[in-house]
Formats: sequence, C-alpha cells, structure tokens
Amino acid sequence: MALAIHMSPEVEALLGPQMALQARGISEGTCIECSQPLDAGPVNVVVGQGPVGAGGIWFVHDRCAPSRIIELNAEAEAALVMPEDGFNMTMTSAVMDGSPVLIARMAATPFTDSGTHGAEPRNIFMQAMLENGFHLVTAELDAPPLGEWIAVFQPYGRDLQLIVLSPTGEKFFHGTLAKPPAGWVKTVLAERQVLLLGGDIGGLNGDADQQREALAVAAKGGQLAGARIACGRPSDFNLS
Repeated sequence: MALAIHMSPEVEALLGPQMALQARGISEGTCIECSQPLDAGPVNVVVGQGPVGAGGIWFVHDRCAPSRIIELNAEAEAALVMPEDGFNMTMTSAVMDGSPVLIARMAATPFTDSGTHGAEPRNIFMQAMLENGFHLVTAELDAPPLGEWIAVFQPYGRDLQLIVLSPTGEKFFHGTLAKPPAGWVKTVLAERQVLLLGGDIGGLNGDADQQREALAVAAKGGQLAGARIACGRPSDFNLS
C-alpha cells in the first residue's frame, strides 16, 4: 500500500511529473533523519541538488523534517553521480515462475539534469544499467542474457554473501542476501543463471504475488532494467 507522500511545490517542480509520480508511489523505505522505517504517518520528500544539476531523492517522516530542497556541494554531488565504491543499493531474491531472480534497488534515487531545457531529470542508476548492456523491461518480467556478468554467492550464516561482477571485474554489488526463499539456491545451481532486475522499485516486502505486482508497476513506468547473468558458487567460476 502506498504511503501518504507529501512534497513541497518547489520539490515537485524540480522533480517533474514523472519522477514526482514515482515518488508518490513508494510503499516502504527508511527515514534519512531517524533511520527508522517509514510508517502510516505522513512522509515528506527531500531532494538534494548540486551545482551542476545532479542530486538524489530521499524520504523523511513528517515529524522529523519538512519536504525541501537541500543544496549539495560539489563533492556530495559527485559522490551521488559516480560513487567510488559503487551505487548504494540493496539486493532482494525471489523465485518467479520457477526462475531465480535478484532485484537491485537504490537506497536513494540518484538523478541528473537531462541537459534539455524543460525536460525531466534522468535516473542515473537506470541510465548506468542500460549503458552497461541491461535491457529496459516493460512487459514480461524477463530479459536476454548478458555475457560475462556473473553473480557469485556463498553461505553466510542463514543468509548468503553475494557479489555481482561486471565483465571488467568491477563490483556492481557486494553485500548480504538475506534469507533467500525456499528453492532459490537449488534452482540457481540447476540453471546456473539468474534474472537480475534493477530500478526504482517499491513494495517488495510482501509475498511473491506482491513482489510481482511491484515489479510490474516499475516496468510499466519505465523504471526497470534487466538481464540474465551467470550465477553460482565461487568454485563454479574457479574463484577461491
């Protein structure tokens, strides 16, 4: 269920109709002021904007801070556009139609000026995925293979340690995959690949049907990119 989202007129004007609509559609998240989950109370949109037009979108409880535009310095803006350690994202696993899926979401939505007067900002994360060979997903939740990308996992307590590497060996993601659903590991090891989806997605904390609906909404809004990539244990890729 979508949260009660509020944004000031200045924030709405800066985001433009499409990004503002996406921001109003979120159904979960974390307040950047108190670091607690967003709840049923009013939620305000905060936008950070730097000197060359790039920035990010965050959310706060109404009781914590108002909806506003924050001026970023050049260093903070650069960290959003080209972070040294990669984009700050979370990774969720699912099994859909018998196929293993990984879903990448940004902790914040980074954007940059489109460069065209009057045009809406561009989602940097989506732009980066598409520039690296991922395909825009708009209908069926599927995508063609992307050669030389790999996802490597190994046990980490009850969770999995996951690394997703680009063809040049750069880390697209390095972190923990919490409690994969039953059958996810077995299916990955049988298929040796996983469908990796990424974008501005909300509503993934429910069951499989709710996850599918959240992905379908993101795809319909042009906010979902995907590819099938090789996936397995370190030994499957001759890694120690």
